[in-house]
Amino acid sequence: MDKIRQDFTVKEVIEKFPVTRRIFETYGIMCGGNILPEKPLSFFAKMHNIDPVKLISDLQALVDQKEPSGDVDIITKPQTEHVYEIFVRTAIIIVLSTGCLYGATLLAFMAFHRSMASVTWILSETHGDTQVYGWVGLFIMGISFFALPKFWNSIIYSTPLAYKSFFLMVIGMLLSFVFKTASYYSSVFFLKIPALIGCALVAASIAVFIYVICMTYLESKKEKFEIYEGFLISSYLWFLLQAAAFVALYFHFVVVQGTEIPSAFKNPLRHIQIMGFSCLVIIGIFTKTLPIFLGIQEPDKKINVYVLWLLNISITLRVISGFYRDYTTHLYGFFTVIFCLAGILETIGVFLFIYNLNLFDRKKTVKNPTVMPTGFRKYIWAAIFWLLVSETALLTFTIYEALSGAQVSHALFGAYRHAIFIGFISMMILGCASKMIPLSKGVKLCSPKLLNATFLLVNIGCTLRVVSQPLAEHLYPQFYATLGISGFIEYAAMFCFGINVWRTLKPEAGEEEVSEQIKIATANTNVYQLIKQHPQSLEILINSGFKQLKNPVLRNTLARTISLGQAVQINPINLNDLLKELNAAIEKRP
Repeated sequence: MDKIRQDFTVKEVIEKFPVTRRIFETYGIMCGGNILPEKPLSFFAKMHNIDPVKLISDLQALVDQKEPSGDVDIITKPQTEHVYEIFVRTAIIIVLSTGCLYGATLLAFMAFHRSMASVTWILSETHGDTQVYGWVGLFIMGISFFALPKFWNSIIYSTPLAYKSFFLMVIGMLLSFVFKTASYYSSVFFLKIPALIGCALVAASIAVFIYVICMTYLESKKEKFEIYEGFLISSYLWFLLQAAAFVALYFHFVVVQGTEIPSAFKNPLRHIQIMGFSCLVIIGIFTKTLPIFLGIQEPDKKINVYVLWLLNISITLRVISGFYRDYTTHLYGFFTVIFCLAGILETIGVFLFIYNLNLFDRKKTVKNPTVMPTGFRKYIWAAIFWLLVSETALLTFTIYEALSGAQVSHALFGAYRHAIFIGFISMMILGCASKMIPLSKGVKLCSPKLLNATFLLVNIGCTLRVVSQPLAEHLYPQFYATLGISGFIEYAAMFCFGINVWRTLKPEAGEEEVSEQIKIATANTNVYQLIKQHPQSLEILINSGFKQLKNPVLRNTLARTISLGQAVQINPINLNDLLKELNAAIEKRP
């Protein structure tokens, strides 16, 4: 009897032993419905926190016509992994409109007038909110809904709540973006209320998101707590804290007192958004996935514990000391020292994280007989480079401010923020998307050429922005022209990325031609393909409550995009009973 090995791909195993598909679906390893993943068994076992030896044992037992070891429930759970797609698609729409395009236009306006102060603060603030919540926030929420259940070998606790968090975030951002700007220019009091509601909806969205993630974790009954989960919990709590703080501050200062929120509050909260949320969640996800994706040894757990504590302590100290230092002169010297200490601790934490990734030691590379594609490796290296640049700049600025008593110029600090937000955070998101999104669909990335173009353009644009902004403001005004161009170069990068991801997420044109006959209906079975191969199933589905399928247009559109497991989330019925009835009809077909 043929033996199954860890270096076999899922596709190879299923094509050779079709009966093993049941085991893969039980563990939730199948991606993209009928599309068979071309990744080794060891890779998927690590991604789903499954013991590779047990997985292979169960597969081999089924092939040998024995009972699988342990308690394996062959009736699969409904898969809700594609919930994340609406988050990712909307994040792309936002970054290509009110995000990157809006920011590039503002930057061009500044360059034309040769002044960083030529754009009012409210326009810069709403642009920043859009980037933080619409681009980074939605993207990370979506990827969390996809990846974390797989890490915990579970499914999303509540698909309806996941969608509620999405709609709350989108509506909240829209209200905040429109009415914050309108109330600033018109000074009409009642325009401030929708803006306040928008801020509250954003906070509510984050709270719902955290609740779903926490309940998913609890229902997974995962026994061992891993350090990457500590980074994620910290980042989500910081995300919620800053959103709630903005609601309270907006109500107190803007609605009640009729003024703007002081920069003494804004700067610490922006730091929470950048370091507390964005950087911590990225560090958490890549602590888990980089060893798998790049074939390197797992980071030292003790060092990661130090990194977690150092970064959270540094964020706390920086937020508190930064506020008191700017808001009051009482104990100014003391809080300046704390502010400087926070910057040093953050830099140490970041450098320890980079060192602990084992990227620089070839001896720690895990030898794998299967060649894994590593096209996104350059994104990781570029992101780490920009992280080093930004953290070095932040440490330099912090020490300078502590010794001189003068604050660094807006041009220099803005260059630092751009380096970490675009160079590190967005670069990591682009790299993550190039790997996880094709993985979720069980396909290859649509265009490696567009991926390379994105990489080249985003690095050129980021470099021009970071270098030209301080030069134009302090030394050579001629660099304002370069500054104005940099934003549109970055927009071109995001446009290439958006097209690439959108096409990857789009159902394949050739999907209509079925490569594999559906012999048994499961939670992962595509509704359209089931109806096409087994027309008798249409009547069963309609009688079960899926009245939409009477419409041939919906059968040809909506049905293509969902599985049976996703369908019962839309129209709640008992999945097991539906599968039994469908499979009985399939078996009776002559």
